[in-house]
Amino acid sequence: MDYNPITKIMASCFIIYKDGRCFSKRWSGYDEIIKIAIKELLLLDDGKELADWLELQIPILEKEIENDSCYGFYNERTNDFINRHLDTRSLTEENQNLFWKAIQNGRIRFINEGTAYSPLDFDYFERFYKMFELAENNEPPMEFNDWSKIANSCTEKNGPGWK
Repeated sequence: MDYNPITKIMASCFIIYKDGRCFSKRWSGYDEIIKIAIKELLLLDDGKELADWLELQIPILEKEIENDSCYGFYNERTNDFINRHLDTRSLTEENQNLFWKAIQNGRIRFINEGTAYSPLDFDYFERFYKMFELAENNEPPMEFNDWSKIANSCTEKNGPGWK
């Protein structure tokens, strides 16, 4: 786990990349990254179904935030506890491509529009994005990884599109 003794903030969200490296930071940043993906997916052909599913992976602030434990929350829409953990390898290949295309597009908009686009700290997003670039370039995952190991193989199937 990522623990910062200065700010006493323990990581409470996890995004696993295709090579098993993990972005592990604070829950509020995780939610904002997912919101960026949702915004951009809605602009992509075939992105709505994944955007709708991702919407269920973050709380509605006015309602579900009361049941939030930082690493997860009780989702009243699905009557289920949702952990803030996204293993991108668990998505269909098409949805993996859509998710990362949305993130790339969101980065461009974030650079151009700044806090008018997202309240997320840009350096936080850039750390997340750098891990994506490294994974895409087949760089050794342990050289830039928030975990002290590579995530185990993924056998889950999450999100829309699985038959």
